[in-house]
Amino acid sequence: MKTTHPLQILVLSCLLLTSGLTFQAQAAASGGKTAPAPRCLVAEVRGIAFTIHHPNDRYLAITEWLNKNGAACSLEKLQYINSNRPNWFGHSDSPALGQVLDQLIEIATGAPPKQATPPDKDRSSLLAGTSREDAPAPVVAPAGTGQPPIVVAPVLATPGGPGGKAPGAGARP
Repeated sequence: MKTTHPLQILVLSCLLLTSGLTFQAQAAASGGKTAPAPRCLVAEVRGIAFTIHHPNDRYLAITEWLNKNGAACSLEKLQYINSNRPNWFGHSDSPALGQVLDQLIEIATGAPPKQATPPDKDRSSLLAGTSREDAPAPVVAPAGTGQPPIVVAPVLATPGGPGGKAPGAGARP
């Protein structure tokens, strides 16, 4: 049987005591709680929108909430939040918030949005190239049916008269 030396016992007990104190200090600093799991409560977004007045502060709070909890939201809840953006976000609404919500909606649907591309044969005339058979012919005005040139008459008298005064604005009676 192997015996342990009293110095080894002292070192081990100091290590255990130190690690236990460190664990207690970390637990006390975090309040003994772990970070709450992401959850999607639309009421939280609405609460942020109606309680934080300054647009910059509201933008930061909503962005933080979306980054933290947005992935836990269903498609319906994300669409509900997106539909109420003008009312809830107000001046804090931005293209960046719209992008975050669009990304979350795309993730919730499981597929990126489909790009609307018209079929090749049914193209719009705006998309028609000049080298294509279905491109519209250029519009050319018929010869000889143009409008007559516009003639501008010269100004004969200035509104203020020759001396800069309005006519009849001479001496007083």
